[in-house]
This record gives sequence, C-alpha cells and structure tokens, in this order.
Amino acid sequence: MSLDLVRMRFAAVAAKIETTPGLDAIGGTPVNADWLAADCEIDFDPITVENNELTGSLDRSPAIVGGLRPRIRLRVPLRGSGTPATPPEWGRLLRCCTMAEGITNAAIGAPTAAASGTNTSLALATPFAATAQLYRGMPLLLSGDRSLVTGIIDYTAARVASLGETMVTPGAVATLVQIPANVLYSPTSDEAVYRTATLYFYADGLRWRFTGAVGSWSLELSTGGIGFLVFDLRAQLLDKSAAALPTGWNNVIRPTPPRFVNGRCQLNQQLARARRLTLDAGVNIILPDNPEAAEGYDPAVPTERDARGAIDPLMSTTTAVALFNAFRLGTAMPLMAILGANPGNRCCIIAPAAKATAMRPGQRDGLGQFDIGFQLDGADSPLFLAQF
Repeated sequence: MSLDLVRMRFAAVAAKIETTPGLDAIGGTPVNADWLAADCEIDFDPITVENNELTGSLDRSPAIVGGLRPRIRLRVPLRGSGTPATPPEWGRLLRCCTMAEGITNAAIGAPTAAASGTNTSLALATPFAATAQLYRGMPLLLSGDRSLVTGIIDYTAARVASLGETMVTPGAVATLVQIPANVLYSPTSDEAVYRTATLYFYADGLRWRFTGAVGSWSLELSTGGIGFLVFDLRAQLLDKSAAALPTGWNNVIRPTPPRFVNGRCQLNQQLARARRLTLDAGVNIILPDNPEAAEGYDPAVPTERDARGAIDPLMSTTTAVALFNAFRLGTAMPLMAILGANPGNRCCIIAPAAKATAMRPGQRDGLGQFDIGFQLDGADSPLFLAQF
C-alpha cells in the first residue's frame, strides 16, 4: 500500500470571518472554533485563453490557463450550537452571504400575557418593544391556554405580531407569550454588515488556503430527515502547500442535527404536507477585475439577491383553492418551517412573502400534490433563519 496517496477521508475544513477583506484571518493554524462539519468541493474555474497560433498540422495548440477563480461548495448539516444565544458554526458562512447576525441573549417575556389575539396574530404588551419589525423572523413560544412553537412573520409598532400559521382558537389574555433567546440571520444590503471569510481545506498532508470568500446559500429540508445548508462561495487562492492536519481538529463536540418531524411546515398560514422544501438566497457574485491582483481580480462582491424556493405539498380540499387563487392573482403567502425540540438545537425558517410563480398538479404515492415554485418578496426581508 502506497503511503504517498492522498486519502480524502483525512480531510477537514476551517472558516473564520475576516477583519479586512482578503486578509488571512486564521493566520496559519485553525483553532477549535474555526472548524466546520461540512462536505467540501473545490473548483478552480480558471480563465482559459484559446491559442490559435499555427502549428503546421491539424493539431491545435493547447489553451493557456490564466487567472484562477476558485469556487468552494460547502454542504453543512442544519444543526444548532447547543446553546440558544450562541451562534452555530454555519452562522459565519451566512454572514459571508449578505446576511446579518443578531443575537437575543435572554428571553423576552416571562412569559407574558397577550393583550388580545386572533387566529393568526397576537397583540403583545410590555416588555415587548413598540418598534416595527423588531422581532420579525424570530420564534415565538406560546403557553397558558395552549402549547405551541410558532414564528413571527410581521411585527408592527402597535406590538401586533402576525404568526406563520392559523391557530385553532384565537389568542386571548390567557395566552402567554415569550420570544426565546435566539440567533437570527436576516438579509442585509449594508456592505458594512456582511463579511468575507478565510477558508482552509486540509486533505491528508496538503492544505489549500482561500481568502475573501463571499457567496450565496441555499437550504434543503426533507420530511423525516434533516436539513442541509449549501454554501456556494467565491474566493481568492492564497496558496497550496504541504501541511499536516493540526492535532485536536476533531475534538469539537456537536449536537445531533434535528429531524424535520413533530415541527411546523406552513404555507399561506395553513399546514403544508410537504416531502421537500428548498430555499435559495440567490445572491449573485461578481469578481471585480484588477490586473494588479494576484489572479487578476479583487475579492468577490455581491451585486444582486433573488431569493426563490420550491415546495411540494399534498393537495387538500381545505387549502387547494386558496393556494391556486394566490398563484393566479400573484398574492404573497407567508412560509414557515420549524424543526428541533431541544433549546439551542432548534431552527425557525420564515419567508414573510412567497409569491408562487409556478404550480403544477401531480401525484405522490397515489395522492394529489402541488409542485409549487415561488419567488420571495421584500427588500432586505425575503428570508430569515433563526436558531433558538
């Protein structure tokens, strides 16, 4: 058996937010907090220049490789950190995909009685703030006259929280409300808020280093399974060298990813019996030209976000007409998914305004289903992801 072959099972990935875009933030050796539990694929995506010089034969001269434009694809299980207000390890990657990180360190409400309510909203009282959209995208725990974990799709200055679902009975003063400690990731267009990252990829004695990583992200949820976050990042190649995988890299203890069972899956504030839900932040990235840079371009820059998704709910005589009418009329529908049972390892996904752009009736296991494609609406508010 040859010992100079590279065994790809002996591989690991580390990532760290950069203080200065394009400047190595890890500095040579990752620490425990830098490692990611992820699958990694790398494509150097080189610029190739066709060489048409004559050879005096039928054979062409080979193309010439120019600047490298690395693309790094990371697939990460959707798991929490294990502590509600401690960011998950994938949070640093979201921050490189035009997402802002907000931490609510302590629960809001003790729980606190609602002032009033309907089947789809609750009027909250002190200590909840009278600031519009302050809690949008966050999870909400209801107790007292009911036991329910739901999410906030809209929040007004009058302290009215719209929920991602339709409750069986209207909320009332007997309904107790609490926002748990959480870490919320929300879209931003402020370049002073989103970040770039340094990435190290080790493979059995080899190491690739990348800086200035920026990109887009998507989410895959399958009923009965677990969720996965997929990050498609653009970066600059710093170097490739021989380097041993640092000792202690696999000492990080991680929670088991939560299953998508006994949770919530709501479209248009109604149950969606879906087998699969996918969401894509749709961040478009460009590499600014710079002849003085090492590979001919500067760190990647996001220029546009076009969030989309798809869901395949079984048809229901209760909801099918409303779903079709929303599709036909272009009416935005809220979308909410919640998975996990243990604090610090629960996730809430909210799209406040999903507009169906495609709807195809079909069947799954002999039952009718809709294949629904949608585009997410809202400036700096198409899609939220919270760990709580």
